[in-house]
Amino acid sequence: MVSETSYKVALLKWDDSPGDIESAINYELTNLGHRTIYFKFDEAIPPGVDVVFSFAPYRNFLQIPRQLDSVPRKERPTFVHWNTEGLLNLSIPYRAGMAVGAFRSWVGRLNDSGGRWAKVLMRYSPLYLVNSGMRGSLRLGDYYYAHRRGWLDVFADISAVYVRRFSDHGLPAIHAPFGASPLWYANLDLERDIDVLWMGMRGTRRRSKILDRLYERLNAYGVRFHVADRIKNPFVFGDERTRLLNRTKITVNILRTWWSENSLRFAFAAPNKSLIVSERVLPHSPAYKPGIHYVSVPVEKLAESIIYYLDHEKERLRIVENAYHFATKEMTFGNSIRIIMEAVKKRRESMQ
Repeated sequence: MVSETSYKVALLKWDDSPGDIESAINYELTNLGHRTIYFKFDEAIPPGVDVVFSFAPYRNFLQIPRQLDSVPRKERPTFVHWNTEGLLNLSIPYRAGMAVGAFRSWVGRLNDSGGRWAKVLMRYSPLYLVNSGMRGSLRLGDYYYAHRRGWLDVFADISAVYVRRFSDHGLPAIHAPFGASPLWYANLDLERDIDVLWMGMRGTRRRSKILDRLYERLNAYGVRFHVADRIKNPFVFGDERTRLLNRTKITVNILRTWWSENSLRFAFAAPNKSLIVSERVLPHSPAYKPGIHYVSVPVEKLAESIIYYLDHEKERLRIVENAYHFATKEMTFGNSIRIIMEAVKKRRESMQ
């Protein structure tokens, strides 16, 4: 569906080659009738644009809205940011996390200031160590700082859990989940000769231990388990990933931490008709229903459940078909971009 209103959108580009997310954003913005122009994170925002679209972030988030701050309000593009990265440990009381985030953001801004005393502090004090880590706290603190400065026109998050917490604590946010992009799937009609697939970074000791234990257990049963983790096998991207998923019966989902949002793996596997068997996850994307769109089990039962669904093809295919329909018709990347751009339109109309 093409939008009635067309905007010129400056789309943030974190690297020289567009990644999965920014390519999908560009694809869907174009489908909605908007005109996009890429700009790199360390470049000036292109002149004459209506909207600046940021996501992630993978580096310094504040450098983008800071540029907008120098533009008169009536001439300033609408700034939208879609948080697609994890935040704080959810076992920490949120207000305590906000305080830590505010401090971490202050340290980051001090480092960015380039002042003489700032350089001394950042080089010879413990602030150096603070500035080199705590990325989740930095994002949280930067978001609240940008909101207080009036820089965040539209703020979205892939997680319904985080959206609720943001909104409950003074930061208006909308839920735009990871959906499936047509760029990420195809029906290749290949033989499914891989029983189980894990793909992605190990990331944390927790995930690595679970993955190794699962590999050993399934290997003992003769299960063909392909691990694309840059250790056992290279990472996979783009068409290679789509082809691998088309050969895979089951894709396993293991979290970095118990509170992690991990739905991008769903958006890759479900539309390629690979059954997702996942450890239990928080309702970051509550539209995904266990038993209907994927299999949800405790960590200690992952191997047992995988073997069950390998042996019971009819039950596996029932969930696969449900998930395929849901991912390609309802939980789509296009619907998420449409949600965000509708919020942009409302914001722009309210500023006129």
